[in-house]
Amino acid sequence: MATLSRRHMLSILGASVAAPAIVRAQSSEPLKIGGMLPLSGPASIEGRQIILGLQFAVEEINAKGGVFGRRIELVMEDDESNSTKGVTAVRRLIEREKVPFIVGTYATGVAAAASKVSAEYKVPMLSGGSTGALATDQNTPGDPWFFRSWPDSNAQGEDTARAIVDKFKKTKVAIIHDNTNYGVTLAEQVTRVVGTAGGSIVSRDSYNAGEQDFSSMLTKLRTQRPEAVYIGGWAGDGANILRQAAEIGLRAQFVGSGSMLSDDFIRLAGPASEGFAVASLYEASTPNPVGKAFGERFRAKHNQDANTFSSLGYDSTTIALEAMRRAGKPDGAEIQKVLKSGMKDFPIVQGPAGTMASFNAKGSVDFPNFIAVIKDGKRRLDI
Repeated sequence: MATLSRRHMLSILGASVAAPAIVRAQSSEPLKIGGMLPLSGPASIEGRQIILGLQFAVEEINAKGGVFGRRIELVMEDDESNSTKGVTAVRRLIEREKVPFIVGTYATGVAAAASKVSAEYKVPMLSGGSTGALATDQNTPGDPWFFRSWPDSNAQGEDTARAIVDKFKKTKVAIIHDNTNYGVTLAEQVTRVVGTAGGSIVSRDSYNAGEQDFSSMLTKLRTQRPEAVYIGGWAGDGANILRQAAEIGLRAQFVGSGSMLSDDFIRLAGPASEGFAVASLYEASTPNPVGKAFGERFRAKHNQDANTFSSLGYDSTTIALEAMRRAGKPDGAEIQKVLKSGMKDFPIVQGPAGTMASFNAKGSVDFPNFIAVIKDGKRRLDI
């Protein structure tokens, strides 16, 4: 029988002792999470605002030690508001990067297509801005895989329509909307609610996202003398409509969808944005103390006010990170279980004071939208 020298024995023992250290080194590697937004293309104005919220959430959690003692690494994909690219991006994030959840995306059509794929892999998605009802309507009630930490487009359209009639006292309303699911569902809600509230729709026109010339539509609309004009669509198109309406002398109370909430929108629309009203989930002047504290930290970091886009990116990311922590491991199926019913005590920055990450059966969080009005080049909550 072979004998082992003391030196040989110590080397073997050393190897066995060192093994756990290797495991610890592996577990201290960054924990990757997925993000998917339109960072180029027609919705890049919105996407580049939203990503600030994702990054800010990751920076804050890392400053506190990360999750499970591991630094969080945000892996981003640009879907360009294209469904095919969105599906490819989801597969890449899940198969190659092994992310346990994805924050994304902005365009509802892309979110709907991509979330079907993520659900097959049992990896939850948390909206990166998609408000169109389609994305959550396709969830199995009680078992959602796509989550939105704010109300859907139906609720946004309803709150906006009631503001037009009740707050602004306008009853002759014209609707202009793009042909996306977001624009169509908003238009349908505004049409229904204005009618039930005692107003009337004098016209309804649609356009394709990215169109540049609205002069013919607006000239025709001017002859109908609407008291209010509702615009449902993306920020760049809305800014073009406002500018061209001012150029032809169309005067009315303009009201728009939540996509038109950034300072970039005000810059693009210029003086024509004055008086424009928009449904808002968050402003730095929010009465929500959790949101107000977030806004102060965000301004200290970026030297600019947080807005709805940065706040929704922040909320989706912090909710997902907390759900993962509560699940006890970076496992998509376990995170989804927590998201469904285990976050009702987690406060979010959007919405009124006391708003929690309490998802309904379809995967949305219900609370009333604020209405913000642009005055002197700044959005101000009309509360």
